[in-house]
Amino acid sequence: MNQKQNDSALEERVPVGYNVHTGAEVQAMLEVMGLDSVEQLFADVPAELRLRRALSLPPALSEWELMRDVRAMADMNATVLSHSSFLGCGAYEHYIPAVVDAIVSRGEFLTAYTPYQPEMSQGLLQALFEFQLLVGRLLGRECVNCSVYDGATALAESCWMMCAASGLRRVVVAQALWPQYREVLDTYLLPRAVELEHVAQDPETGLVDGAAIGGLLAQGNVAGVVLQSPNALGVIEDVAAIAQVCAQNDTLLTVSVNPLLCGWLEAPGQLGADIVACEAQPLGLALSAGGPYAGIIACAKPLERYLPGRLVGRVHDLHGKLGYALVKEDREQHVARDRATSHICSNQALNAIRVAVHLSCLGERNFMRIAQLNAANALQLRARLTALPGVELLRSGVHFNEFALRLPLDAAVFRARMRARGLFAGVPVDPRIVGHGRGLLVAVTETKSPADLDAYARHARACLQGA
Repeated sequence: MNQKQNDSALEERVPVGYNVHTGAEVQAMLEVMGLDSVEQLFADVPAELRLRRALSLPPALSEWELMRDVRAMADMNATVLSHSSFLGCGAYEHYIPAVVDAIVSRGEFLTAYTPYQPEMSQGLLQALFEFQLLVGRLLGRECVNCSVYDGATALAESCWMMCAASGLRRVVVAQALWPQYREVLDTYLLPRAVELEHVAQDPETGLVDGAAIGGLLAQGNVAGVVLQSPNALGVIEDVAAIAQVCAQNDTLLTVSVNPLLCGWLEAPGQLGADIVACEAQPLGLALSAGGPYAGIIACAKPLERYLPGRLVGRVHDLHGKLGYALVKEDREQHVARDRATSHICSNQALNAIRVAVHLSCLGERNFMRIAQLNAANALQLRARLTALPGVELLRSGVHFNEFALRLPLDAAVFRARMRARGLFAGVPVDPRIVGHGRGLLVAVTETKSPADLDAYARHARACLQGA
């Protein structure tokens, strides 16, 4: 079919809806490409697969009509603006100071492109360098990458770092990881012939079984150990004790941590973890229906060469002038595929800058105060809920801003009843860990007032009674 010959009206065609090109403009573009018709653009698509009619779409809307309809559909969503949220398990409702958006929205930062030319990107590079310094101090390790996709990929990449550094392909993993993190670990590591051995938690405290880890390490051939703290039961792991076991067996330790916990207790890096991974969402990133977020990896200096992503360094030019540059970026575009540290090919630079701005604006004292408020609010709500008939603490270990309950009824039923009352009650605990579906992980942040905690307890009582 020759569109130029068969569609004589092409030159007179006018823009319709969001199709902004006139017929004359279409014809001019075809001539530049040396084509006679739009049809020729799709010559590689088999004819039987092409749609030979117009799409069955309603008439185009004006801009204001479209915005009205989109807003109406958005209002149908249940969000933390319409419901009181006690959801956690990796994504939390925290207050983000308005100054964070004001600074990060500057045009200088609104590019996701890698700063290959440092002379053109000094501001971006300096911001990322300061991100590395701030996060390294927070997590207690000296080398920090300029981010990967999210907390789950950060943990998976950390496991591969341990394998690459040790030359071994066996990793001991605490069973009480968030389910989505376990899935990503499987996806990353099993095709690479990495054997994952899961260690159960103590049925009373919720802490990982340190003796079992020691027994596995004594067998040898283990690249490293993986913990999450707080874990999927809301319990803060004894990182120092496990780090000692790992050191005695010359084995690496990776800890995936809620970064806000480091404002309340010592950072995992200070307690002996060789690698600390985290999800950056609690550090100034909006919930945004699950992303985009940013994954962070901090490690000891000897492991720096295995870090995925990029490292920004403070350097001097030939004239001794201070500047910033990418000093490491061993991803697959820059080195042979088999020598790449990672196949993650983009970072989350804008979100990393948000983290740096957020931490800088809060300062150490305010950051610690917010962490303490999270812990105190969670303790208050836990006391109110465990006072209700049939509600028990699922595990006795120390918690931070999340704690797990054992309900007298199925967690899904309870959550549905609470949602009908305008509350997101929490996230069900993985039944594979506790053996039943009555576990509920409840998260509390600084955004919750005493009235919010009272309301949760009051509605929970009614929902447990079947109302």
